[in-house]
Amino acid sequence: MTTVDHDSILLAEKAALRKSQSTHRKMLKDHDPLAAQSLAEHAALLISWATGKGLFNHTDKSILMVAGYWPIRSELDPRPLMSALINADDRIATCLPATPKPETPLRFHQWRLGDTMIDGLYGTSEPASDAPVVIPHLILAPLLAYDQSCYRLGYGGGFYDRTLADIRQKSSHMVKTVGIAYAGQHVISVPRGEYDAALDAILTEEGLVEPKTPKI
Repeated sequence: MTTVDHDSILLAEKAALRKSQSTHRKMLKDHDPLAAQSLAEHAALLISWATGKGLFNHTDKSILMVAGYWPIRSELDPRPLMSALINADDRIATCLPATPKPETPLRFHQWRLGDTMIDGLYGTSEPASDAPVVIPHLILAPLLAYDQSCYRLGYGGGFYDRTLADIRQKSSHMVKTVGIAYAGQHVISVPRGEYDAALDAILTEEGLVEPKTPKI
């Protein structure tokens, strides 16, 4: 099989899964309207995980900057979780992305619930342009599907992959990414190519999922 054939098959597999998972995620949202509140109840668990990964240190005054997203369509809403994180520790701050033009990385502005929002691209909302630009340590990312190895099926725009590469190239601090999903978005295997990278963990309304190495 040629590289072109393999790439075409991979694109087709991802497109088919995106279509089915978009419908499935909407069903999950309709079935559990309180999932966002259940997610927020895991704030302490997420802080403990971040501490264990070296992102947060309880012995100093360092700030943990957490990036979330403004939910669209049927995405699981991370905003109650973000508020719970701030309430749990005053050294935690939150931010949201400003959606850029295609083929460019996300830019993050400091934000907390109640701050001014403006219209962004693709039907999103984002912080006002004069809000401070920040670099997150922990990125909460929406997704359509995830598997036991924490590979993520996104929307195909490559924003998060591009953003992580940009942060790691330009910044000296560590950054980790946790997918936000309904537990029911789990699939046996997410189609992936050579350059697709796994997330560091997935947080669902049922708890934290860390990558597992598939058995051979």
